[in-house]
Amino acid sequence: MVTGKGLETGSPVARSNHPGLVLLAGDKPKKFIATIAKDVPPGPYLVRFYTPEGSTPPRIFVVGKLTESLEKEPNDVLADAKTSEARMNVTINGVLEKAGDVDTHAIRVQKGKTITLELHGYALGSPMDPAMRLLNERGVEIAAGHDTHNLDPHIEYTPTADGTLFAQVFAFAHPPAADVALKGGANHVYRLTVKDEPKKPAPASEPKTLTIPATVPGSISKPTEEDSFTFTAKKGDDLAIAVRAQSIRSPLDATMRVEEAEGKILTQTDDGDNLDPALRWKAPKDGDFKLVVSDRFRAGSADHLYELSLKPFVPTLAATLDTHAYLVESGKTAEVKLTVKTNGTFAGKIQARAVQLPAGVTADLVDVPAKGGEVKLTLKATADAAASQSPFAVEVITSAPDVLQTVTARYLIPFTEPRGDLLIVNDSSPWLTLTAKPKPKETPPPAKVEAKKAP
Repeated sequence: MVTGKGLETGSPVARSNHPGLVLLAGDKPKKFIATIAKDVPPGPYLVRFYTPEGSTPPRIFVVGKLTESLEKEPNDVLADAKTSEARMNVTINGVLEKAGDVDTHAIRVQKGKTITLELHGYALGSPMDPAMRLLNERGVEIAAGHDTHNLDPHIEYTPTADGTLFAQVFAFAHPPAADVALKGGANHVYRLTVKDEPKKPAPASEPKTLTIPATVPGSISKPTEEDSFTFTAKKGDDLAIAVRAQSIRSPLDATMRVEEAEGKILTQTDDGDNLDPALRWKAPKDGDFKLVVSDRFRAGSADHLYELSLKPFVPTLAATLDTHAYLVESGKTAEVKLTVKTNGTFAGKIQARAVQLPAGVTADLVDVPAKGGEVKLTLKATADAAASQSPFAVEVITSAPDVLQTVTARYLIPFTEPRGDLLIVNDSSPWLTLTAKPKPKETPPPAKVEAKKAP
């Protein structure tokens, strides 16, 4: 069922960003049936619902790897859950329907076989700060989880005996409220994945001597550990060095530093724009240098994964749209605002353009300042343009022969007070609603009055 602003009237249509994921109207108003083709890879996708008046913000729809099930009510207390079937290697879809709601799920465990409980609620765009705890058969808490890389909880636990344990899910308000009472509502949906599948092993150790360019996986496998890599550079070599950790949902809070071969620190960095360290560095002399990766808080585990890249620096672009959807009426115009960021200097022109526009809509190329900034594209609809609904795209292009780039602008998935990332953070296909100008009502011709001769 779908509800929300803009869907109160009419019959909304659904569209996903994968052709194999189709949502069709069901047998009841606002009910949709999802059909998933076999070739749709597991993972998160975006779904929009739209009417002739426009589109809702995109919502996240997840195609899972495991068996999917719905929560079974009543499940507010341990006694309720004890009468339900205990499950393992399953994803449970639930809703915390009202204030104070607590959902309890029975899970089957085996001695010595580590279980993982991963909950997505905030990451789906639900307006909540969920928490979770694991209880034994007597109702005693044996493990708990709250925030991870965002507000969603995660629990790992190794049972000491075969049997049944119980996962309890509840939530606080997001954005935070003055009280700390448990919250709920029709939009407090979550997905709880419970599994005892073995973890994938950490990446194999890579050579500690790097040849530029290089991209290598790694892990800070234990507390206080540091990974050190050696590379050779010539004076003036302009290099881009980056570590991806938070962006691949690793708990690693990565820091990075460059040292001389003898250990003198030349530069170091912590969080960049996306909480992962990145820097542009020029070699001060010919020689060997060390690149050191560690955790800011000296933590470490098999899950503290990262990806390190070392390559020659080239200028780059990034472009962000101001919203997820636009509307233009036939015979009129609409503005599309985007913010362009440049990293480095481009010799030629930088321009922005709108592409994949529907019939009857055009937009002129717009010059972008050499140092980036905010620019506006104007969508122009002809007077006879037919009404339509479709995604389009905005591209930023460079004309310099030495650095040719085409970057597609992205908008941030709408959410209130971000406290970590969603399963999908941004998207490059904004929505365009083209409405036809209402035809003027025809005025009936004036009545004819025949003059009559006087008798």
